[in-house]
Amino acid sequence: MLIIGVFLNHFKTYSGIHYVPLTNGYRLCGLVGNNGIGKSSILESLDCLFNNRDWNYTLNSRAEDSYIVPVYLLERTKIKAENQKQAEIISEKIWNIDGSEMNLNISIRSNLQRFQNQRDALRESYNSDQWFLLPVGQFFEGKRPSLGIFTSVFLPKPSDNSEKYNKSSKNDGLSDQDCLNLNNDLKNLVEYIYIPQDISLSEFIQLETREIQVLMGQTLYQILDKVIGQGSIAKINKDLNLFVEELSGRLEEYEFRNPKKKSKNLTKTQIYNLVIEAFFKTKKLSRQYSGGWVALDNLSSGEKKKAILELAYQFLKGQYSRSDLILAIDEPESSLHISACYEQFSKLYDISTLCSQLLFTTHWYGFIPILEEGYINVISQKKGAETGREFDLIDARRYRESITQSIKISKGKLPHDIRLKGLNDLIQSIMNSLIADDPLNWLVCEGSSEKIYFEAYFKDLKDEKNLRIIPVGGAREIKRIYEHLALAYEDFKTEVQGRVLLISDTDRQLIDYKPEDKYKGESPMLCCRRIVTDLDKTKTRFAKIGVPDLVSPETEIEDALNGRIFLETLKFFQEENPDLKKILKDIETIAEDATSYFAIDLPPSERYILNDFFGRNNHKFIFATRYVRNMNDSYCVPDWIQQIRRFFVTGEKLN
Repeated sequence: MLIIGVFLNHFKTYSGIHYVPLTNGYRLCGLVGNNGIGKSSILESLDCLFNNRDWNYTLNSRAEDSYIVPVYLLERTKIKAENQKQAEIISEKIWNIDGSEMNLNISIRSNLQRFQNQRDALRESYNSDQWFLLPVGQFFEGKRPSLGIFTSVFLPKPSDNSEKYNKSSKNDGLSDQDCLNLNNDLKNLVEYIYIPQDISLSEFIQLETREIQVLMGQTLYQILDKVIGQGSIAKINKDLNLFVEELSGRLEEYEFRNPKKKSKNLTKTQIYNLVIEAFFKTKKLSRQYSGGWVALDNLSSGEKKKAILELAYQFLKGQYSRSDLILAIDEPESSLHISACYEQFSKLYDISTLCSQLLFTTHWYGFIPILEEGYINVISQKKGAETGREFDLIDARRYRESITQSIKISKGKLPHDIRLKGLNDLIQSIMNSLIADDPLNWLVCEGSSEKIYFEAYFKDLKDEKNLRIIPVGGAREIKRIYEHLALAYEDFKTEVQGRVLLISDTDRQLIDYKPEDKYKGESPMLCCRRIVTDLDKTKTRFAKIGVPDLVSPETEIEDALNGRIFLETLKFFQEENPDLKKILKDIETIAEDATSYFAIDLPPSERYILNDFFGRNNHKFIFATRYVRNMNDSYCVPDWIQQIRRFFVTGEKLN
């Protein structure tokens, strides 16, 4: 289950209706933007809804107009049988709604469009026959249900006649009570933990707190049930009552008696509370250092932040995936030195794999290249509006590509800071990781399809050599990153322990630069190469950047793969692409070590068909996913891939 977004109306600084997208399928979502833009308010709103916290509605607005409406994406089987029909009605319409039946002003129309764009992206991965899409929440104090901007589509307006109000005259047959029941059902499916920026660590880490017990996966009462149990309680009461009776029997005119209406036995709750008070509350969580144990209360602010994430990870690690748990963390990097930030955000990703969803706010953009997958919601002020906001949802797997696309869609209005901070924090993240005690290694490539291949070929190096693989959106971006890295590298080259390799294709319009001239020779720790097809040697090899070398033919990673796996994978797509079937029909024997360019030796007209296939319908990404699924040890690994492995494992220079 995921919360893909939330509708807010008159909550804190969100005056008026806002739809906030959170994810298009990944569990991890970061909220970035300037101070005061409302990042924390989004996390707080969900805390109000799920944990009945104080509802902070917008000043100068009517409390009864304020609502919080999460948009749930969940398997149909999760909903109780008695609420299935209501969920069906809502989900079916929401998956297909175009707004024609709604009376929309400009503000609502922009929110609807934002929701529709996200919904259409979700359709690529989620089938409406298997997944419910449900915008269901409540107005202030929970007395009325809300479906956000879609409320009027399903429910009548309130009236003085409560009976009429609760029996919808709409064709859908939904009532307020139906939606309230569904809202409660959905809320009961979620364990939401919110960790604000100013949380008191000493309160959070106590074993008796709800948050810790949720992370443990069991309450102290459940633990005490196993340790003490009803049988032990019965024996305690029996023995104590016998003792009191015996004692009273020794007294002639006196007796220990219970006042009227007072039970003579201890209840389970009373005993458990006594144990919690006398045993668990005395335990103080401490951390071991070389010099002994230090109570967490005595750690620095930064160490406390790290401890919170480490505790969450350790508690969750031993459990099955918690499909009910949503964690929300406000500024996990606060009080941390920049050198420790990448570790903190790597831990966030690890935690996200163990729960249903993880949301966080941050001012540190360096997390973007570190994350394996996730979404970044860039929140900015709408031009000319005091309370309006823009929301740009960026895919972390293809973050520079996504940013470029968002800039085009917004006609250049996407805030400059995301572009500037994204690059600066990326460089800081890489440089700090290179000089750390346990350094990272980095493989920087052009696009997300390259990342898929490299992750499959180097999956063992991700742990063994702390290898991080990031796509940056093209050769031009690789050039920018190299030039910034090289400048920073000059100041720290004596401390650098990790390696960086930047790999680009050989394009028709070659992006060229001269690192050797500018930086007086290539460092063995910082290296740039492009892959090129050498027709004379019939193999894929590396070409140095900025020196005379092969500049043709055009070479992309699809030209440099294992020829046998490439052909096997390509045949999977030929039924839906008849042109492919024509060019593949005469290909029979392929040399074991042939790369894909030479394995499928095509004349220019047929190579155009192949290039056209990879140039449309996201085929590069889909093909890469299918290719790595077909990989196994019986196939040769291309020589140039082996060279990259040796570069990171043994430090061997690339040719």
